[in-house]
Amino acid sequence: MAGTELETQPLADPARGASVIDPVELADAPETGRSASPTVARYVIPVLVGLAVAALLALLVYGMLRRQGGSFAGFAVNTVGKAAELNVRPAADFTLQLFDGRTFQLSEQRGRVVVVNYWASWCPPCREEARTLEAAWRTYRDRGVVLVGVDIWDTERDALAFLREFGVTYPNGPDPSGQIVIEYGVTGIPETYFVNREGQLVRRWIGPITQSQIGAFIEELTQ
Repeated sequence: MAGTELETQPLADPARGASVIDPVELADAPETGRSASPTVARYVIPVLVGLAVAALLALLVYGMLRRQGGSFAGFAVNTVGKAAELNVRPAADFTLQLFDGRTFQLSEQRGRVVVVNYWASWCPPCREEARTLEAAWRTYRDRGVVLVGVDIWDTERDALAFLREFGVTYPNGPDPSGQIVIEYGVTGIPETYFVNREGQLVRRWIGPITQSQIGAFIEELTQ
């Protein structure tokens, strides 16, 4: 009866002539165009957030290593200077391609005291000791003492800027393969090794070195 039940009438579709659109079928039809976006967003948004967080953490760690000292993959930034135990032994020979184009070979320095310093431009303690090392070089180079810097985990542009900033004139070159670092057992920077006139590795200093300390070691070896 008309008073108790409403009949749903198909709606005419003028664009399709006699075709009609049934309101019941229209309501039951899946909204394919709308369901795809929430599904994609459910997976994409967490991934993007995760990548952003990872990038932020990487920047924070990098900043800490550059400015405050720390370690990365077991390789330390030595902020405190101290003497380290060392078994006296023949110093491993190495060849270093210097930034100025020359070549430095340790075995050719026999008969001289050699001071080998490991450093990087981004290392705060290395900056702390830079002028001390240069002063030692200028004081002792006429007494048969050679000082050489081995730059590690660095870019040539940053290394050269570092050398210019601190007026470094003693020989310096990079160790891009890390072979020299491995041979000497370097665990962090800065580290300084002392080789006597007979080519024996006799002293190791971890962290920034002072003028009095480097002077005492050199005086001992030049007696």
